[in-house]
Amino acid sequence: MDKRRKFGVLLPVSALPSNHGVGDFSQHAYNFIDWLKEKKYHFWQILPLNPIGPGHSPYVTICSEAIDIRYISLETLVDKKLLKSVPNFQKNSQSINYDDVLAFKEKYLRKAFKNLKNKPYGLEKFKRENPWAEQYAQYLVLKKINDGKPWNKWIIKHLPPCKKEEINYHVWCQFIAYDAWIKILKYANKNDVQIIADCPFYVGLDSVDCYLHKDQFALDENNEPTLVSGCPPDAFSDVGQLWGTPIYDFGKMKEDNYSFLINRILHLAKHCNYLRLDHFRAFDTYFVIPAEDKNTFRGQWLIGPRTDFFDRLFSKNPSIKIIAEDLGILFDSVHELRDHYNFPGMRVIQFIIFDEADDNDNFILYPGTHDNQTLFGWLNSLSEEKINFLEEKFHHPKDLYGALFEYIWNAPSFITVFPLQDLLKLGDEARINNPGTIGKPNWCFKLKDMSWKNKIKYGNK
Repeated sequence: MDKRRKFGVLLPVSALPSNHGVGDFSQHAYNFIDWLKEKKYHFWQILPLNPIGPGHSPYVTICSEAIDIRYISLETLVDKKLLKSVPNFQKNSQSINYDDVLAFKEKYLRKAFKNLKNKPYGLEKFKRENPWAEQYAQYLVLKKINDGKPWNKWIIKHLPPCKKEEINYHVWCQFIAYDAWIKILKYANKNDVQIIADCPFYVGLDSVDCYLHKDQFALDENNEPTLVSGCPPDAFSDVGQLWGTPIYDFGKMKEDNYSFLINRILHLAKHCNYLRLDHFRAFDTYFVIPAEDKNTFRGQWLIGPRTDFFDRLFSKNPSIKIIAEDLGILFDSVHELRDHYNFPGMRVIQFIIFDEADDNDNFILYPGTHDNQTLFGWLNSLSEEKINFLEEKFHHPKDLYGALFEYIWNAPSFITVFPLQDLLKLGDEARINNPGTIGKPNWCFKLKDMSWKNKIKYGNK
């Protein structure tokens, strides 16, 4: 890997300014890339683009290969002459109302679909190259017929012929979404900005992934999970976290060379420059909890697929660029797996500033991730003892935040990525997610407009 230090900005697409309530693939995405280029930031890190799940989290989805249709720009459909015009909707909001946005956008998406005179150029090729799109569409229709229940509770299991047009609508939405994202990716790369995307490790039970590959999961005869995911107490939670997603059956996966999980990763990797593997440690050792439990106390560690998996992954795509999310309390074997492939890991200043420096610089450095407080919020929450430590460390500066920012900026790393909120010195009102909690304000942060560009005091190098 190129060892020249570079900088990036973390900002979910959903947090971009928008005329329609949520950041999307509109001109605002291009404007953000222009700003990154102007300020010589070489990376834009996003969160998963897949359909959001319970609590609006992008880390549990109904389809890991699909894109949430909320990200489709209605202005683009006007440009394509599929819509005459679209009024603004919650344009100046600074918090996303996902349900309202979906209801508003889908009304116009369906109208645009009805206005199609011919099959758009490239649609058939998209369907051939992405068979998951029709499977996802069929899943959505079956789920609706079954009153929104998860697949293991369905009574009706076969699609009636009258639903063909509804299936075509959902496939078209994915075609439009991917076409728009690929154009943004190409524009970014043309302007020397690379995209760091995110691959959640697990998928939800109520997902087309689990429905089509149920034999790849630890399920009982009624297709109910026998074990679920989570993690023991760590820096994010004193009592651990119960995520509740079904667990992979790696023994079964090995029989067909992990094809389901590898294909998932390869698909996502095609649509970015670097892919961050969330919960990387689970490829080495993963934590399982009996499905009937309401806490993590009976959880235990199991051995993951380790090098067997990654050797097969790289045999499929030797050039894939991976970042290992290696946060938390890790076994030595996790570090060994990461280093065996020379994957950059992650370091978070909020976790390491009070410890001795790491002499390994093959990592992505962050003030905080999407799961942390903002840097300013974190600084304000520190004890007097820790504030004194920082003041002494930085020789009692007038601007402690500024001194901390400079320290992060100059610290050794492969890449240093700043959440945009930290460039703006925003407090915890701008935090993206608080692990262990569900619902608002998690995942709802959104920029009001583009005026933020004039308010940045830090990182203007």
